[in-house]
Amino acid sequence: MMKDFECTQESYAREVLREKGLKSTTQRLAVVHVLHTSRKSLSVGEIHDGVKEMLGATGLATIYRTLEMFEDLGIVKRLHFPDGGRGYAFSQGEHVHHMVCVDCRGVFDFPECPVESFDYASVEKQGFRVKDHFVQLFGQCGKCAEAA
Repeated sequence: MMKDFECTQESYAREVLREKGLKSTTQRLAVVHVLHTSRKSLSVGEIHDGVKEMLGATGLATIYRTLEMFEDLGIVKRLHFPDGGRGYAFSQGEHVHHMVCVDCRGVFDFPECPVESFDYASVEKQGFRVKDHFVQLFGQCGKCAEAA
């Protein structure tokens, strides 16, 4: 049986789900908990394994649907890896960009948006209106670089 857990991330997820008229199911909150406690990006399989550890049998389709919904709601961010894989990390809907360690898969926020100072005039002259952007850096975190 799942242990009772409460964290800022869970509270945030509950609030977003409530505002959208969606239920805070045990499976949804378990996904938040697994992502929060990992402190790194996780693949769908790793999230599924973590939720199964907490709750027992949980379908992989449930995890995929939850992650898709959470991404749409801004609760999680999908991250891409140089090898073509992808992972997920907890987000609180804020506009952030990430640095991802290629060794430990730790996720670190940029201190500021590097695109805010971009001159959009050149793309607007071509009739293109930018609606959003995605920036992500890959490298080694301080711990992994020290260990190398």
